Amino acid sequence: MFKSKRRAIVTPQSEHLKLVGTLAMLWGNGDFDFPAIERNSMIAGMGLHDRGYGYLDNSPIGGMTDEEWIPIARRGFFMPCSDIVADTIVKYHFRRLAAHDPSPKRQTLTAEFSQAIDEQLQKHGLSKTLFDRLADLCDVLSYSLCFDVPASGEMSIFPRNNEDAEVTVRYHVEDGVIQVNPWTFSVDRHEGYLVAYHLDGYPKRLDPGILSYELRK
Repeated sequence: MFKSKRRAIVTPQSEHLKLVGTLAMLWGNGDFDFPAIERNSMIAGMGLHDRGYGYLDNSPIGGMTDEEWIPIARRGFFMPCSDIVADTIVKYHFRRLAAHDPSPKRQTLTAEFSQAIDEQLQKHGLSKTLFDRLADLCDVLSYSLCFDVPASGEMSIFPRNNEDAEVTVRYHVEDGVIQVNPWTFSVDRHEGYLVAYHLDGYPKRLDPGILSYELRK
């Protein structure tokens, strides 16, 4: 779950994933290609990328020990999935998270995840350059909204499927408005919502509220 940094509300991982899947669905325009894979696989993989948490999780992002996070990561990484492409997107995500921390436990986990990914790529003839940066950007946009404070940054993206040239995409998320430059989405504007909950009593007693957002060019 994501604890707001300015209000006593939390947004569960399941709602965060809903926004990431929506951003994946809206990705692509004349300047940014949609990845050359089955569209539903892309949306499913990004919409399930933190599948190890469950629907109303009580695991605070940024506030877990290795002993708490590693079992969740392993559960999500090795969870069976019939869609190999979607599953590979999920596996890349968990490996990226593991690799962010230089601790021996995380690096051991990274090596284990890397071996499993390489075996899956080889078995199914998949590319090693699977759209992980795109998934990372959509993940960052969503969790910035969920943390509920202004956030800005940039990320390097491959805009064309068959080219190595990179483009720096800058983003800003504030007061529910999500913006990127250059624009990477298929629509100029999209409105939606996530369900957040008041912190007191969560998750045993639910006091829901609406966290609205606007994707705006």
